[in-house]
This record gives sequence, C-alpha cells and structure tokens, in this order.
Amino acid sequence: MIFEKTNRRKWTWTDYRLEQGNRVMRTANELRDYWPLTLRQIYYRLVAAGYIVNSRSKYNDLSVLIKQMRLDDWLPWEVLEDRVRRVSDKRGWGDHREFLEAHIDWFLEDYERCYVQDQERYVELWCEKDALSQVFEKVAYPYCIRAVTCRGYQSITFLDDFRRRAQATMDRGQTPVILYFGDLDPSGVQMLEATKQTLEDEMNLWGVEYNRVALTLEQVAAFNLPHDPTAVKTTDKRYKSYVRRFGDIAVELDALHPKTLRELAVEAIESQFDMDLFKEQMEVEQMERQRLADIKQRVMAELRKFD
Repeated sequence: MIFEKTNRRKWTWTDYRLEQGNRVMRTANELRDYWPLTLRQIYYRLVAAGYIVNSRSKYNDLSVLIKQMRLDDWLPWEVLEDRVRRVSDKRGWGDHREFLEAHIDWFLEDYERCYVQDQERYVELWCEKDALSQVFEKVAYPYCIRAVTCRGYQSITFLDDFRRRAQATMDRGQTPVILYFGDLDPSGVQMLEATKQTLEDEMNLWGVEYNRVALTLEQVAAFNLPHDPTAVKTTDKRYKSYVRRFGDIAVELDALHPKTLRELAVEAIESQFDMDLFKEQMEVEQMERQRLADIKQRVMAELRKFD
C-alpha cells in the first residue's frame, strides 16, 4: 500500500512522514509471517536497514507515526498487539443446544501426543522479553516444550515453580535444560547467572543445564546488529565486570530478525533431542487419532439423542 496525503487535524502528512510511513509498511509486509509484531521489532528492522538511527527520540517518533498510520487505516490493526494487558473470556452459553453442539463438534478433536516423552532431556525455552513471547511460543509448541517468559529477574515463586517441574523430570530420569534468550547488556547477561546461582545455592536444585543461546558477541557481529554504548549505564553495579567480558556495548534481543530468532531456537531445541525418536512419536499420534475418529463417529449419534 502506498500512502496518499489526507487532511487531519493536529497531524500533517508531510513528505518526510509519508516516506517513513511507506518504509514502515514495507517492513511490516516483509514480516507478515510473524504478525502480530511489536513496535520494537519494526523499529529495529528500520534501524538495521539504515532508515533511522538508533536513539530514544527516533523510537518515540516511530511510536507516534505508527499510531497515526493505524488511526488512518494505512497500517492494519492486526499488525501489532498489546501483549501486556489482558481481557478475560466472558461466562455463559446462549442455551443448552449451543453448548451441546459445541461439545459434539469438539468431542475427541485436537488430540496431541507428547513427542518428547521418551527423550533423555526435558527442555524449556526461556526468553527475557515479553514482547517476543509469541515468537518463542510458536517455536516451542510443535516440539511439545514450554516457552517461558522471564521478564527480568525472576521471583522466588517463579523459580520454585521451575524447581518443581525440573525435579519431576529428574524423577523420571530426564535432564532439565534451559535454552535462554536475552539481551546482551549487564542485566541480560547476569539474569541467567543469577537464576543458576539461586536455584543451586539457595534452593538446592542441581543437575540443570543452562545454555545461553542468544544474544552473544558472535551474533552481534555476524548479523551486524545495532548497538548503543550509552545504553550501558556506568552506575550499574555490574558495569565493570560486563565491560571486561563483552566491551562497552549493549544490544537488545529484539534487534534480531524474527526469522533468525526462530532459526536459532529450532536449532537449539533439535540439538537436545533424538529426532528419530521424535518422529516415531508423531507416527504413533497419527494411529491414535484414527482410533479416536472411529470412536467419535460411534458416540456422536448417541449424544444427539439427548437434545
């Protein structure tokens, strides 16, 4: 879609804004397979393309621009979503017939077998950023593993929940593995280290493998990711140790293209599993689905008699 000038109070579509708007549209279309997106994902694609510089003021300008594009129906509403605020489902059915038909339609449908139940490793995909949660959830789902959104330093309650999951898997003879994705900055690096220390030293959970998949210095160089030295705060108590290890740079996980994030996650997951065993479980699932379909066909006729 190409923008055309329109009249709107309090906002003027200058030539510069039209040009930036068209760049946003092209970027959104290039990322169509990953909708809904976040503002930050679009921002970093524009930075990577050299359309804007990496600064707080440009990020805020883009936020205003995208808001206006959506209000003017130039950027589809479904391109972005608010992943922080939630709306619950409402209670109730229209009547008992609506309820019955819905349950008959869904009866014995969507059976899914756990493909990794006989693997030696129990894997979880951890991501520091809530804004990227859907990218990782979509990757994790086909592999029957959990995607965990950490959102900064974890509470002791959060870590206890993981301890219980990890202990249950170890009781089954599996090794728990965390595949971690986080920012390359003092906090992003130290979060996983702090998690490990708390679980081992304070909660006595040993035997978990902690793998930082991204971001790394090698990835920053390989993908030419934008970084901002001023983002590393000298007042941060972790500043000196971080700079000794990584230099005076800071890069957000969002700077990686969603396709790259997905590829890194898939590679990391499959490196933990015996994929031949994985495929065997998929074949068993197909046979079980056919059995369920046969059962459903016999039961549906009896259920409808009660309407």
